[in-house]
Amino acid sequence: MILGLAATPAVLAFQALSAALPFTGALRTVVLCIGAFGCYFLFGLTLLVVLPVARWVTLSFGTPVGRFPFLSFGAYQWASYNALTLLYRFTFLNWIRVTPFLPLYHRLMGMKIGRRVQINTAVVADQNLISIGDDTVIGGDVTLVAHAAERGRLVTAPVRIGKNVTVGIMAVILPGCEIGDGAVIAAGAVLSKGARVGPGEIWAGVPARRVGRRRRAFPMS
Repeated sequence: MILGLAATPAVLAFQALSAALPFTGALRTVVLCIGAFGCYFLFGLTLLVVLPVARWVTLSFGTPVGRFPFLSFGAYQWASYNALTLLYRFTFLNWIRVTPFLPLYHRLMGMKIGRRVQINTAVVADQNLISIGDDTVIGGDVTLVAHAAERGRLVTAPVRIGKNVTVGIMAVILPGCEIGDGAVIAAGAVLSKGARVGPGEIWAGVPARRVGRRRRAFPMS
């Protein structure tokens, strides 16, 4: 239903284009194909708005904080909220990576995002429990989640990423992590649940450990 509602403007636009075209033959086919993909992007941008509204209609306000049995209202909130996120991830999100539309989408889903933040990953969940400070870069295919499954229970905790942070390609940030201003998480690093990264520190490895400290090459607020 959600996808169908989001697709409605795109389908109406395609029908209008098809009815208005004076061309015939191969030229008409070419124009319609180009228009179809334009309408696909219209669908994606419409879905960006529809999904945050669906949060409230389906009572999927966001992932709650705590420990919950898999069969509980807290687990329902987590599952239904992230199901909405997956709808966007698997239909359109990759087309807006590293564009202003992606931070906008995450803000509408409840994430706290500062200015000039660049996000180049589709693997984000539990946005309402995640905060990212100004001028931070989330690299390609980073995994950024605020939940884990442990011994039959769902465990959730907020993730806080400071200002001027660089999270390298394919790094993994798990629930409860806090990353201080100006820190660097190396490519492929896995921050264990609840890790605390100090301002300006460089962490790398699996599990990630402090391997150095960044020189003061980032602005201090």
